[in-house]
Amino acid sequence: MIWRGTWQTTIYSMRRGLRGMSEAPLVQVLAIATTAVCMLLLGAGLLVWVNARGILESWGVDIPLTVYLVDDARPEDAQQLAARLSAVPGVERVVPVTPDMAMTRLAEGLGGDSELLDGVDPAILPVSLEVHVRRDVAPDFDDRLAERAAAFGVVEEVALPGEWADRAKTLLDTLGDVLLGAGCLVAFACLAIIWSTIRLAVHARRAEIQILQLVGGTPRFVRAPFLVEGALQGALSATLAIGLLYVGFDSLRPFLERGLTILFAAGALRFFTPLEGALGIGFGALLGVLGSRVAVGRYVES
Repeated sequence: MIWRGTWQTTIYSMRRGLRGMSEAPLVQVLAIATTAVCMLLLGAGLLVWVNARGILESWGVDIPLTVYLVDDARPEDAQQLAARLSAVPGVERVVPVTPDMAMTRLAEGLGGDSELLDGVDPAILPVSLEVHVRRDVAPDFDDRLAERAAAFGVVEEVALPGEWADRAKTLLDTLGDVLLGAGCLVAFACLAIIWSTIRLAVHARRAEIQILQLVGGTPRFVRAPFLVEGALQGALSATLAIGLLYVGFDSLRPFLERGLTILFAAGALRFFTPLEGALGIGFGALLGVLGSRVAVGRYVES
């Protein structure tokens, strides 16, 4: 019986919330559109950050050391060296990169111009090892590890990212901090918009609220339709923002990839994954619930 009552309450809340939105369509459209613009700005900044990180990763700036082996190095030589470097305290993992893997990465970096590599034999590329270190190592650990790796006879060269990589990482971290601050501002703006809309709805349905309270409606029962309404506003706004962002990204992507082909990073561009999009919609719905809860709180006592 309890489950049945909860199910009926849920159905009533959803129906009443949808009906409440249909009673003021112009207000709802304006609220959803305004909230979507705020989320669109945040999503655009987040998409820039995601792709900037992908481009830096395609350049290998997240790899402290790249060890290139001599041309006549055997696969077992690479495995033995990888095992020795992995045993060094402070090394997180060592990833061997075969010529075929390197050619695949190069083709992905060229994007639509990957046909330029047609007929190129992967054998011309050297076998290499990507050495990843832990974040808690000393600042000079990379240099000391590079000297140690260069001492092996099968090693042709050891490459370090250099200062530009550190600056790029710092710039990316700064962009992330800026986006975090912008996210807080956008969340506050969305809350304010949804709060204002739900407050108007509560004010218009004061008589209905009073009747529900007089006949024994619990505060949760009275609040539920407004929470549904706010959640739908937030979810629809996020969906609209993601849709507009995808259209813009899809339109600009060919031009951006053409420019990134010169930097061998064309394949690094991507849009949000379905999971990331679902999380964005869930974030919008959560903002809607919070804004509605605050708006209804003055009129419905707990």
